[in-house]
Formats: sequence, structure tokens, C-alpha cells
Amino acid sequence: MPDRRALGDAMNDKPNTQIIIRHIAGAKINRIDPFALADTSEITFGREAGSTVMFDSPKDDVVSRRHAVLRVKNDTVPSFTIEDLKSSNGTFVNDERISGVRELLPEDTVEFGKGGPKFTFDVQPRPAGMQARTRVMSAVDTTTTRAVSTAAVTAVSSTEAPTGSTTPVKIGVGKNTVMMMLSDERKKTSQVWMAALAAVVAFFLVGGGVLYWNSLKTADKLQQDAQAKVEQARAEASNATQQITQQMGNSAGEIVRKYGNSTVWISMSWRLFDKETGRPVFHKAITERVGRQNLSLPAYLRFGDTILPWLTTEDEEHKNYEIKGTGTGSGFVVSENGFILTNKHVATGWNIWLPPSRYLGHYGVKQAFLITRQERGRPKIDVVDLSSLPNNITRWNPGEDGAIIFKSDDPFQKAGANAVGSATTPSNKSPVFGKNEVLEVRFPGSGLSINASNVRQSTLADAALLKIDSPQTLTPLELATDDTVSVGERVIVLGFPGVSTETVMELGTTERGQYKSRVEIIPEPTVTEGIVSKLGVELTQQGSATYRNTLGDAFQLSINSTGAGNSGGPVFNAQGKVVGLYTYSGCEGSACVSYAIPIKHGRFLLNPQRTSTQ
Repeated sequence: MPDRRALGDAMNDKPNTQIIIRHIAGAKINRIDPFALADTSEITFGREAGSTVMFDSPKDDVVSRRHAVLRVKNDTVPSFTIEDLKSSNGTFVNDERISGVRELLPEDTVEFGKGGPKFTFDVQPRPAGMQARTRVMSAVDTTTTRAVSTAAVTAVSSTEAPTGSTTPVKIGVGKNTVMMMLSDERKKTSQVWMAALAAVVAFFLVGGGVLYWNSLKTADKLQQDAQAKVEQARAEASNATQQITQQMGNSAGEIVRKYGNSTVWISMSWRLFDKETGRPVFHKAITERVGRQNLSLPAYLRFGDTILPWLTTEDEEHKNYEIKGTGTGSGFVVSENGFILTNKHVATGWNIWLPPSRYLGHYGVKQAFLITRQERGRPKIDVVDLSSLPNNITRWNPGEDGAIIFKSDDPFQKAGANAVGSATTPSNKSPVFGKNEVLEVRFPGSGLSINASNVRQSTLADAALLKIDSPQTLTPLELATDDTVSVGERVIVLGFPGVSTETVMELGTTERGQYKSRVEIIPEPTVTEGIVSKLGVELTQQGSATYRNTLGDAFQLSINSTGAGNSGGPVFNAQGKVVGLYTYSGCEGSACVSYAIPIKHGRFLLNPQRTSTQ
């Protein structure tokens, strides 16, 4: 038996030793998941988000949410065990259902549910002396073994001696035959014939012994050659495993373990202000009787073919609608001293399209009054759906477009209504600006909010740079310096989508005899995996032709299991480098896709000054 202490020292002395999970059945068939032995204490299996090896295909529906765990004991005597976590369909090791904990040896097979996904367990490179439970020979091994066996059988047949015998055994002529021949010769011939017979017997004995020892030498040589080929095959297999690991890169589980703590949850709330007066901007609400009820709805004004929102800075009766936004997003640390990258629409929500549904949705409003001046009598007032308003309303960008703010209760007269009841479109557009009332960051596993400030935002893409003050040195993510992203390339996204389940903590405190409680969100990142399914095209000019597409300078992802709240999260390549920022998703019917912008737009925010080589 090999010395397990020596075996453990040998494994610990090789930092490149890896645990190999080779899937041989199920949706992950032909996939290899490698894990560095030195960094791994346990590997979890299941359909639950955050599992080290996660199953989510309909083919793997026999796998429980928390199915099993593989534990690694990597001290002086390394060992491996697997435990079934009370799964519905059971865990099988070498086709035998286990209960509780079972030791794992290299080349053991593990199956989740009868007929479910199956993998083989191995350790590569295999330390000398570490044996599998059942040895599976390669094609080279099998051929060599047959050659050795044939030579051994030939040698034994020629001598009729057992393979392990060290003393040649007399063969060819048995003892009884010799005695009979000697007896006959004593009767028939002289002692000359007896001497000749003895010489013949001696010849066979010596010749058989020479052949036997020669066969042993040949067998030993074949065994040495076979062993050399086995070692060569193992080395080639180890190199192949390393190449596969480099090609496949980090698994989703490794990404979230390594970089999850540097991915942050962002909470924000902002309001819109008139730059001229510094006062908040409101959407005017009016009350009209419709049918048998009085409705209070936001008002829109028709000027000829143009429709405008009735915006004002007056709200004396506190019934108008504030133009504001709230929400959550994601971001990630890019420097040790507290700089964080996220989306522009997370950091400055007033610098992107602001359809009425975004700020009126806070009040549950889905309709509005459309007011048209009549030639005589009171204006015509119609009820319209917010979704039916024209593009200049649904695609309003306050930070870039400004706003027309009406300072009178009769906007038609102020705008210049004529005698026939129509009015010229007003042109008194005012600059407006947004102000963050809340912009906070939380790190995974913490209920502590840290105030953040907006440093700058990109003018070309949906990217922004935040800054927090942290007494702790932060761990930044590595940004890719090569902007090449290929269709079909594997990518992994981290973030905090609102659709994911939340972890909350209820805190109770007693101050001056009064008990107070509050509930805090404890963020934990969600990991999703997919491929780059399409590349966008930047606006380019070739001769007299201009090329662009609706995707713009972005790339489309096959990931559709995330959404709002994931905005600003890092998009990793297989090597663990950030290649983009998750931006938004879109759905048409039941089909959904998501998008990310290249990380170069984030790098530009970190390097605003041109270098001497540029």
C-alpha cells in the first residue's frame, strides 16, 4: 500500500494539481470542470443559483436544488468525500446509491438520480502511487499488456514452469519415461546407451533453462517499455487537461468566488430641477369629470401637430407630479481607492430617455388628459393612454433636450394662441438638471450603505464613474485591454437583478426605552452564463455612405435570465477579465435578449488625459 502521508505531501507540493469533473451524461456531456486543488475545499452540485456546478437544463430536472457536496480534505493526508444532501432522486457512486458520506477515489463515477447527469471524478496530474478504485487501460496500455502476456505464455509453454518459478524445472521427458528407457536399455544395450540418454536429457534441461531465462528478460523489457508508454500517456493527458482548462477558462462558480466581493449593489433616487430658478420641476395635474367620476391626471397640451407635457415649477397645492426616478443597479470596483464603474442610467437617471411611464409609474398613472384649444368655448379634453403619446414625449432626454416650462395657468395664451383656437408652438426651452438625492453602494454580505458621488459619465455610451470613500483597501477587477470580442465567445455576468431572490436582515434596537426595527437588504450577486450572440457596429463613414445599426457600439448576449437591477454589472470573458458593462435587456413577445457595452468606454472614464503616445 502507498504511504498516504507521502502521497499528501506530493499533492500539496504541486500547485497545479487539479480536481477534474468530466461530465459523461446529461446536458453538460463532454464538458470538463477543472478546480485547483489548493484553492478548493468543497464543490456543490444542484440547480440552486450559486452552486459550484449548476444544472439548469430541462434534461437535468432530476437534480435537486441542493443535491450533493464534494468535500476536499487537503492537509497532510488529502482525501475526497461526497455527501448526498437529502436529494429527491438520490446520488449514485459507481452505480450504487449512497446515504450520507462516501469516499471518492479517482475514476469513480457519480450519478445524480438514476439515468440523470453523470460525471467521472479524477485528480490530474495523478500523484505517483495514487491508485484508482478500478483501473481503466488506454489503447496503448491494452496493446502492451497483450504483448507481455503473449511473451509470458510462450515462455511458460516452452518450459511448462510457472511464471514465478526461479529454478528451472525438468521438462520434455518425464521421470517415469527415463526410468523405463533406462530399464529397457539395461536389458538391451550396454552402458554406452545409458550415457547417451543422459546427455540427451541434460541437453533438454539446459536448453529449456536458457529459453526460460531469455523469456523472463524479454518480458521484463516489454514491461519497462509498457510502463514508459503509460507514463508518456499520463503526461500527454495532463497536458491535454491543462490545454482544455486554458481554453475553457474560469467556470461561473470560480468567477463568482473570485470576483463577487468586488461587485456592488447600487441604490439611487433623483429629482429634476429648473436651472434658471433652481426649483423642482413638476408635471401639472388637472381634475376633470369623466362619466360619473372625477379624475385627476397629468396634462398634455396640443399645439397644432405638436404635443408637449404641461411642466411647471409651481406646486402650491401639492397635487402635481414630481419628475423623479428611483431604482437599483450594479457596479464593480476598478481601483483600490474606491472608484466604481456602472451605467450612466444608474448614476444619472436624467441623462437617458425618460418616458412618462418611468416617472408617472411611481404614482400608478397609465393615462393622461390631452388638452386642445377650441375656437370658442372651453378647450377640448380627451383621455389618452401614455403609450399612445408621440416620440418627442416617450424619447425625451431631460439632460440633453431641456424642457419647456409653463409659468401660467393659461399656457395657450402665454404661448400665443390665435383667434381660431390654435396656438403656436412655444420655443422658450429651459435647461434642466438632475440631482441625486440618494446614491449609495453596498458590498455583498453587508447591510452597510456607503455614500457615493458621481465623478463623470460618458458622452458616447451608457457608462459612468462613481467614487466612494473607504478606509479599507478595495480589490479591483481586471479590465481587458484587448477590445476584441467574438461572436460565440463565452461570457459570464455578475450583478443584482431585481428578479433574483433577496436576502434581508431584520435589525432591532432600543433607544431611550423605545424599540425600533428595520429591515435591510443584504446583497449577494447573481451569476449568469452565456455567449456573445451578435456584435453591434459603431457609426462609421465610408465615402458618402454612413453605416450604423440599432444595436450601436454594443454586443448582444444570449443571457436572458437577468434584467432590471443588473445594469452596470461586469461582463467577464473566460479568462476572468472584464470585457463589458451589462446595460439593458429587451423582449419581444416571449423572446428576450440582453446587451452590454464594450469596456473601452469604462477605460476612457478612468483615463481622461491623453498620454504622450496618443
